[in-house]
Amino acid sequence: MDDVLSDEARGRFVVAGTVPCATCRNNVDPLRAARVAVFGDRFRYFCSAECRERYDPNAGRTPLPVPRRAMSRMADVTPEELSRLAARRTARALDEVESDGLSELSRRPSVEPEEPKPPSVAPPAVADVPAPTDVATLLVTIALVAGVLSAALLLVGSSPIALTARVVLVLVATGSFVAHAFTTMRDASELHPVSATAAPAGAAVAALVARVTNHPDAGEVVGFAGVLISVLSVLVWLVERARHPVDVERALVAESLAVMGHRIVGDEVVDAPADDLRPGEEIVVEQGEVVPVDATVVAGRATVRPWLSATTSTIRDEGDPVVAGARVLEGRLRAIAGWASNDRAFMRLTHDVRRRADLHASLARLGRNLAVRGAIVAAAIAALAAFTSDRDPIWIVVYAVAAHAALANRAVAQVAALHTAQAVLASLRRGVVFRTADALDKAGRVSTAAFCARGTLLLGEPEVASIEAFGAFDPDTVLALVAGTEGTGSRPTAVAIQRAARARGVRADGVRSPVVQPGLGVTAVAASGQTLVVGSRGLMLRERISVALAEDRITDLEAMGRTVILVAVGGRLAGLVGLQDGLRPGARAAVQHLLDVGIEPVLLSGDTRETCEALGRAVDIDHIRPEVLPADRGDEIRRLSDGGAVVAVLGRSPNDDAALSAAEVSVALDSAGSSTAEWSVQLASDDVRDGAFALRLAHGCRTDARRGLLWAVGPGLGGAVLMTISFAPVTTPVLLALLGGAVAVSRLRGRR
Repeated sequence: MDDVLSDEARGRFVVAGTVPCATCRNNVDPLRAARVAVFGDRFRYFCSAECRERYDPNAGRTPLPVPRRAMSRMADVTPEELSRLAARRTARALDEVESDGLSELSRRPSVEPEEPKPPSVAPPAVADVPAPTDVATLLVTIALVAGVLSAALLLVGSSPIALTARVVLVLVATGSFVAHAFTTMRDASELHPVSATAAPAGAAVAALVARVTNHPDAGEVVGFAGVLISVLSVLVWLVERARHPVDVERALVAESLAVMGHRIVGDEVVDAPADDLRPGEEIVVEQGEVVPVDATVVAGRATVRPWLSATTSTIRDEGDPVVAGARVLEGRLRAIAGWASNDRAFMRLTHDVRRRADLHASLARLGRNLAVRGAIVAAAIAALAAFTSDRDPIWIVVYAVAAHAALANRAVAQVAALHTAQAVLASLRRGVVFRTADALDKAGRVSTAAFCARGTLLLGEPEVASIEAFGAFDPDTVLALVAGTEGTGSRPTAVAIQRAARARGVRADGVRSPVVQPGLGVTAVAASGQTLVVGSRGLMLRERISVALAEDRITDLEAMGRTVILVAVGGRLAGLVGLQDGLRPGARAAVQHLLDVGIEPVLLSGDTRETCEALGRAVDIDHIRPEVLPADRGDEIRRLSDGGAVVAVLGRSPNDDAALSAAEVSVALDSAGSSTAEWSVQLASDDVRDGAFALRLAHGCRTDARRGLLWAVGPGLGGAVLMTISFAPVTTPVLLALLGGAVAVSRLRGRR
């Protein structure tokens, strides 16, 4: 590779001059450098092969394909073609070398990269820094100061000169406000400039006409215009300050995901920006690098931090999903890209205008519709009321403008959207991904949440706790029969049985013709030639085998929360095996998350009622649905929905797919980044607390957004009603809108 690049350099750099060696800083002639390589899209020059090796000891030492620059493919380009490029590129290349100063930041990570500091789940500290002063802030400040001065000059009297000065200040304030609305970069969640400036422009026109026509109430109209523009400017300033942390954190997410990836092209690995990668492409992620896209591992094994703000690490192996932003701490991965660009899990609801939650969530849309359409309706009603009260045209306009401003302001338009954006960013800090804005809305309305017990509340790693035999059988024979039916299965129960058999030195019975009864057990023929039935009490009853001999013992074991496997040979009960599965860390906390927001938890399991009741007591769940086979769990969830509940299911794919698919809100553990998952809520972790937190967060977001919107709309709308029926002056709706907006924004900032 180095020889190829050296040949390329000789064709490109045709002017004299020296540059420092990238390692030892000795002067190197670019035309005669011993080694030349490309790092960070820039040329690096080395005085010797040893310097080149010290600069990048990672080169050539990985079993997976080593990333190489796409520039290496220029080996087939002729010297003549390179010479034609040289004249255009020499100056730019030398400037890049000089300006770069051989920055250490452009170097590739070594084999043992510095361990990154665990990021906090709290919002970034920079989010607390006020937005810097810029042109937009200056325009708002001018509008506010001029508006306040135009109202304050009322104190100097009502002389024509003072009135004219006040009108001029109103026009200056309006001009600044309009310039701010039309010239600054507008977020998609903001009001359209026409809606935002209609009220101040109308007030300024009314003030100017009143002054020009020497209207008897000109002073009052001008004062109203100054107050209105001042109030709207304050609301703009308040909302901008509240939005700044959201914008900063959103930008940090985008910056963290704007990394270089390594695309596999044939037998080569070519560097490509994350945004250039496409679904279906194979990528390689080296130690110390960030996964650029949502992908599924196809080769390799690595220890990773599973999402951007993760504070713990986990193992990712073949078949596991990885989400964009995961950092490989140890090992290397080869993966197939599933979601790229704005389709990535951490980008969908934060950056994609087509799917951003703060644009498409129901309450966010309601706020914008009230600010646009509702304001027009309010203005029309107020104007009609003024007209029927025989007001002159100036006052009809003033009434309409006041009612319009009470709703068409930044607080009404954006408070609910900002609550939604904060909730989405908070969920990403926990590795929780809502698939769509509608999924977030539905999660906020959940009234019942069903846990698929195995793998969520329970570890899903049962252990053999007891083995009992009846009649002529002994415990080792019972275990051998059960081990024979489980064979080499990979189910947690099968693994537990096989582990116990190895620990006891028991050899599995050579059973024949096993027939699996889903959710119940197995029927087979034992090595002795007798019929063998291994499974639950339900399977024994189906096969007409009496369990009366062990009824009391079964009840005792199930009351202890154990799962009982019964063994029958030749139609008679031979023994039983008791399996004990432990609670997952945080299982009780997950249930408490739901109880705190009024969601009823439900335990859904294939175990017997006694076992489920014991588990329910341990985690404080009263509503249990026992002995539900995996294939029947979808019907059970639909029955819960038919009762009027909005049902969420917390489970794992693919084991709980039937229940997850039937739920209105599906919460799938350890599924974020999967290329096939269609679940409403996807977790980058396997912690059930995060699943319950997602539902609690959605409930809190819905409640906070509704209250914030009520504060932003209620006072101003109430003031407009009082003004319309002549119970309050025209400044009342505007001042109350400021009060409501300030309270709504302060509550928003308090939720950060």
